[in-house]
Amino acid sequence: MPTLISRLRAQQAGVRLFGLSFAMLYLELALIRFTSAQVLYLGYFSNFVLISVFLGIGLGFLLVQKATRLLDLTPQVLLLLIAYVLVSQVDVSYLREHLGQLFFGINSTLLRIPLWLSLALLFGLTALIFASLAQEAGRCFSAYRPIVAYSIDIAGSLSGIVAFTLCAYLGLAPPFWFASAGLLIVLLSRREAWPNALVLLAGVVLLIIAAAPTHYVKWSPYQRIDVWPLEPPNEKLGFALTANGVGHQSMQPVGTKEPIYDYPYTEVLRRRGNKPYADVLIIGAGSGSDVSYALHYGAQRIDAVEIDREIQAAGRQFHPAKPYSDPRVNVHITDGRAFMQRATRRYDLVIFALPDSLAALSGFANIRLESFLFTQQSFEQARRLLKDDGVLVLYNYYRKAWLADKLAGMLQGVFGHAPLVQAYTDERGGMLAALAIGPKLRDSVELQNSPPPATDDWPFLYMERPTLPSMYVWIMLLFVGCGVGGLVLAGQARLRSLQAHGAFALMGAAFLLLETKSVIQFLLLFGATWLVNALVFAAILISVLLANLLVDRLRLKRPEPLFALLLGSLIVQYLVPPDRLLGVESLALRYLLASALLLSPIFFANLVFGFLFAGTPMAATAFGWNIVGTMLGGALEYTSIAIGYRTLTLLVIALYTGCFVWSYWTLRGRAAPATPSPSPSPESVPGRRSKRREAAARREAQGASGQRG
Repeated sequence: MPTLISRLRAQQAGVRLFGLSFAMLYLELALIRFTSAQVLYLGYFSNFVLISVFLGIGLGFLLVQKATRLLDLTPQVLLLLIAYVLVSQVDVSYLREHLGQLFFGINSTLLRIPLWLSLALLFGLTALIFASLAQEAGRCFSAYRPIVAYSIDIAGSLSGIVAFTLCAYLGLAPPFWFASAGLLIVLLSRREAWPNALVLLAGVVLLIIAAAPTHYVKWSPYQRIDVWPLEPPNEKLGFALTANGVGHQSMQPVGTKEPIYDYPYTEVLRRRGNKPYADVLIIGAGSGSDVSYALHYGAQRIDAVEIDREIQAAGRQFHPAKPYSDPRVNVHITDGRAFMQRATRRYDLVIFALPDSLAALSGFANIRLESFLFTQQSFEQARRLLKDDGVLVLYNYYRKAWLADKLAGMLQGVFGHAPLVQAYTDERGGMLAALAIGPKLRDSVELQNSPPPATDDWPFLYMERPTLPSMYVWIMLLFVGCGVGGLVLAGQARLRSLQAHGAFALMGAAFLLLETKSVIQFLLLFGATWLVNALVFAAILISVLLANLLVDRLRLKRPEPLFALLLGSLIVQYLVPPDRLLGVESLALRYLLASALLLSPIFFANLVFGFLFAGTPMAATAFGWNIVGTMLGGALEYTSIAIGYRTLTLLVIALYTGCFVWSYWTLRGRAAPATPSPSPSPESVPGRRSKRREAAARREAQGASGQRG
């Protein structure tokens, strides 16, 4: 009977652990989507919410032995966080000054909070929510062997990704996200806490519904889309479209928009000998204005590429010219760079039609939806699609002269001569510019001293040159400081803990960098879409799960062979840049090669982690150190702005080399024979908590394992 009872308890703990892991991943994705749509600056600190999640998870595991049950506080903290997000605002001009990047738009909300306080509140509240969930998950680990518990954790996380991906596919809105996540959290809480938790959960949902606008709103897989009618005193009929609360596009009849839309069909066409455009490709077709102009000027066939299906759907419904209803228009809902990689047709005109976004594609990295469109390699692909007398046109609100110079220099590097450049001023005094170039279309003046080009390795168009702005330095220091503060709060800021678990912190930092780099390079190879992003994360979790299952069957006595495989695979990854795989036409073969190049280090990294974790006597503590170590990795990820993504591999190699040295030293210390101490330590003296610490150590030895990516 005791065996049966223990099995039932283990099964109950397994279901609970699965549910908590599901809830953590699902809620993490929901908060990243929701906060970035409400708080403008999070589009530029893309991994801010993610790092606060990791800090909370790490703290939760380090606080497993504490008597306080933080899970009961989750509904209250979630309500407070949602309320804060709905009313907060940051001074965007301050960000522009310190980030060194161009900003396209600003939103207006109810409350203006200083930047430092806004960051601290968002960071702290998010961390507290996930600390409460992780503490409860850590308590469930002791029912299983470490590898089994970690497998359940990964399975729950993978299911959370699948569930939220389904929400994105169905276009479900935040009330559903938080109602479903909150209901699961309530069910996982103590029954006596259910009434209070349900009331607070209802408050969260009602707060989001009450704050929702009454006009047309859609939640795409990337951002929140709002459509507003253009009203007096503006006499132009049409609609305005905003993305995440920022002015993005307008839908108006031909002839009522800025003259930049006519430029390809007037001045450029005249320079081309007035030969009409038959085949036209529009990258960033949006709500259809560029398409309507191409139709108006007689294009015979148009391929309209738009990454966000909800923006295209809004254009189909609201644009007064109804361009998407014309049979000459072929709509492609995909990433523009991915479309150009696969395209075989050649065009008379290729337009990059204002494709800029405030949406960060991944919570792991500083990559926006259009980042890989505006690189030297992307322009080379666009040139390949032009007919012999074809023309490539770019136009946008470029704000700064150096940005237009940068693009012109990149085009000159691809075509061998300078483009035509035409500047305009809009009705609000803003600067617009258009650049046009082709094999037979050039300017007579060659450019000199243009800013460094954006490349697939350094895809940061809106930065004048590779550098690390001061604001990012402060964010990096904040991440590291919060990690150290978390260790102090959990009572782990001791030399003994550092010696025993420092290697796990280094592995956490290295793994986050490795994961970030892998995601970015998969997006380059297969398209920067939400679906590719979700599939990459799922593939990473599956590789972690496979490594976890394999390490349980290995009988290695030393970690050196695993470290050799890991470091060897990282060296190969550095020596073979993934963008070389863009030349592989078969998507299946490209995927196999990319998986071997990008996922094998992740697999070997988890074999190393599993081996070292199996030998630690303090499992939950080691796991907590590993998660807190991701704070360092999150800080180091910002260095890609200055050094590019390929060089991150060298940082990963350095971190795992440090982990190898540290673990070798730690394992050697464990193997050394014990020497008698001349006097008892304070912890070994009766009455000085020695029994409590020994019991805690025994419990932790049965506890958690794993590495959360």
